[in-house]
Amino acid sequence: MSDDTRKSIRLFLRNHMAVAGLIIVVALLITALAAQFSINEDDWKSQNLPEALQPPSMNHVLGTDHLGRSVAVRLLYASKTSLMVGVMVVAIGMTMGTVLGLLAGYLGGWYDRIISRVTDVVLAFPFMLLAIAVVATVGQWMLQKLASMGIPTFSSLPVIIALGFASFPAYTRLVRGCVLSIKEEQFVDAARALGSGRWRIMISHILPNLTGTLMVYGTLRVSTAILAESSLSFLGLGALPPEPTWGNMLSDGREYLLFYPWLPLFPGLAILITVMGFNFLGDGLRDILDPYHRGD
Repeated sequence: MSDDTRKSIRLFLRNHMAVAGLIIVVALLITALAAQFSINEDDWKSQNLPEALQPPSMNHVLGTDHLGRSVAVRLLYASKTSLMVGVMVVAIGMTMGTVLGLLAGYLGGWYDRIISRVTDVVLAFPFMLLAIAVVATVGQWMLQKLASMGIPTFSSLPVIIALGFASFPAYTRLVRGCVLSIKEEQFVDAARALGSGRWRIMISHILPNLTGTLMVYGTLRVSTAILAESSLSFLGLGALPPEPTWGNMLSDGREYLLFYPWLPLFPGLAILITVMGFNFLGDGLRDILDPYHRGD
């Protein structure tokens, strides 16, 4: 193990919040994997009206909802949806933003002007408002169109595409700014002097130097995507019932807040802890990847 690796590990472990964030994220990953392989559709979908609105007990650890369904089972199953949405939204936004930011930052000229103007137009719309508009207008049409073509779909797909599209301008601006700085470095001049083409320089020399920045920013944006998906589900624009998400569980439970507070409490805590975990982890990664924080 190199000295730099040891120093990075020590810096990370010194940040107790980052360690807590890592534990939360790992626990979420394990929970999502366990839900995928151990919880079937009948577990979270079947109703049991005689046991509706039962408080937390030995039989039902987190109680039951208004249809007698286990809150704990639905909460665990919803963790898979939240994690999937967060990762896929970041993957879509980061891929689009990285490609456009590289082109705008390195090539400049009309590439930069067109990409910057498109980015400005998208940024003119509030993030959530743009996502709501996309989901509400083309969400169901998209699912029906894909189903008619025989392409497998799931009810959260419109949310993922909408949030991914709405998030790409942030990545574009971040990458463009980094590229404008990196392309002036001496190693880029050396690669150009050795005859490397611009595409080779962008992919082989500039893109690897963006990895740390994108890793930190992407980790932080996962929490934003999870929170946005929960907000859309709360408004009824997320996964279709009866599939559980933390947002629609919170929405269903708000009607029973006064007398059955566990219904909105537990999904709300799940969202809070998950968002905090990814934010803490992102801060820890920044500390070990940013030379300014490392003291290099």
